[in-house]
Amino acid sequence: TYQALLAFAGGCHTTMSEIQEQKPVASQEPASEKEVINTFQNLRQEVQQLFSKINELESEKSEHTLVIDAIKDLDPKRKCFRLIGGVLVERTVEEVLPAVQKNREGLTQVIGKITEQRDQKMELVDTLQKKYKIRVKGEPEPEEDGEEGDAGKQGVLA
Repeated sequence: TYQALLAFAGGCHTTMSEIQEQKPVASQEPASEKEVINTFQNLRQEVQQLFSKINELESEKSEHTLVIDAIKDLDPKRKCFRLIGGVLVERTVEEVLPAVQKNREGLTQVIGKITEQRDQKMELVDTLQKKYKIRVKGEPEPEEDGEEGDAGKQGVLA
């Protein structure tokens, strides 16, 4: 599962290099208002998916911590059962404990990578929102630094 998580972190809809490549595209003028809205909505959806994945992995990491805490003080030769790929296998505590600790460390690394991706996408969403004055239904209007009068207040409603 650790390799699968790394593969997810590396190939989660867009990679970090693709995010960096998207920044110049976002700074170019899109052909239409519809493209701006689609780009904005897609980025927001990806951020939500990353939030969900981070929460899921945090939950899994806490389960690993509970297992480690439960078996760390047990006799190393004691029988221990572990679920691997849907198959319950019998091992000893001394075999299972290092594997579970390694998986938890891997989860921590993956969570860090996905968090970086999420933060980059959130910055891109904020940039688009400010640049095109995008307002989202149900959210408060963003604070404007400089008042430009009524003519400068037009924007895109997503």
